[in-house]
Amino acid sequence: MALTGVKMSEDVWLTCLTHALSTETEEIMGLLLGDIEYKNGSVTALIWGASPQTRSDRRKDRVETNPEQLAAASAQAEISLMLMFNTCFVS
Repeated sequence: MALTGVKMSEDVWLTCLTHALSTETEEIMGLLLGDIEYKNGSVTALIWGASPQTRSDRRKDRVETNPEQLAAASAQAEISLMLMFNTCFVS
């Protein structure tokens, strides 16, 4: 099913905007961290984090990142998710 909406915090938006503007002459890549909410027939992406990635290959026809960056982003997502759930259970 296709997304009908996207919700993200101002911090995530500013992270993406800063990343795009700081490398405006190059293609960029990054990972958005979040979840999908299914409600009343609509599908919304709930974005709670962003992980900008630096290019490991400077050729114009390549936009690649290294495995270490992807592993770090994956760890960030897991830690953030655990913290979010802990916060929900504690409160």
